[in-house]
Amino acid sequence: MGPAVVAAIAAALGDNILLRDPAGRPTITGVRDLLDALLFVVVAVTVGWLVANARWQKARAEAAAARERQAREERDSLVATVTHDLATPIGVIRGSIQFARRTGPTASADMDQLWARLDRAAARATTLIRTLADARTIDTGALALDLRTIDLRPLIAAVVQMMDRLSERQPVALVMPNQPVMIDGDAERLQRVFENLVSNAIKYSPDGGAVEIALLVHDREAVLTVEDHGIGISPEALTRLFQRGYRADEARAIAPGLGLGLNISAEIIARHGGSMQARTRESSGSMFIVRLPILSAALDSQSAPDRTTIRDRDSFVAP
Repeated sequence: MGPAVVAAIAAALGDNILLRDPAGRPTITGVRDLLDALLFVVVAVTVGWLVANARWQKARAEAAAARERQAREERDSLVATVTHDLATPIGVIRGSIQFARRTGPTASADMDQLWARLDRAAARATTLIRTLADARTIDTGALALDLRTIDLRPLIAAVVQMMDRLSERQPVALVMPNQPVMIDGDAERLQRVFENLVSNAIKYSPDGGAVEIALLVHDREAVLTVEDHGIGISPEALTRLFQRGYRADEARAIAPGLGLGLNISAEIIARHGGSMQARTRESSGSMFIVRLPILSAALDSQSAPDRTTIRDRDSFVAP
């Protein structure tokens, strides 16, 4: 509107000064001339406001269209990723059912293996669905933890036993104290956090290598480390790894994903009064460190096993 007002004032002055009366009479002689000048300004302001409003409405419409286009792309990406991730456990379930129908009654060992496969597949599908539910509740501020006094060791051992046989090229090894590691926590959500970390370690180690998990107690904190020998984490990714929807380029090249798991995991750990960090190993791979406050400092960090020596998949200590 500024240029329009300046033009109106210049036009009014030009009409009354530059084009002054030849007889030399005063340029603005009365109310009529003053009203003429004011009308110039009013018209200019009105036109300027209309133009500015039209530009604002256009910019607003373009921004809304861009947001809608981005939301549509994110929705399509989410649907495609969820469809891809659910296809694996559903395929396992259907294949196991078809196998059971074809073979009929089999040996108890085979049935035990079949039930184990079905249980793992159902657990994976359930984890994905609950991850999406947690994302929604975090966004709305409605995430409520079911805090109880729990021992971390059975949660971690259950994840290891579930994930250990997924790949012969990526064995999972665990070391942890013989004494309980007690915290106030939401067992179901913490187990999903641990499962997400171990699953990522396996997923992003395409060339194989052991996944090494260690639980110890240090400075009144339970410290869980998950190490792998995979693709590692770039310096740029380290600064954005826990952001909602972020996926590093190297991760996209390996496998599809929602970009929600680490963000939700870090949020759940923070709600427990803990913290989560990621580091790149000096040789190759990555290490995730989870810290949670414990209820007792009975364990001393000096008594914790040396996690750097863990290599054998059968070396985990059952609680």
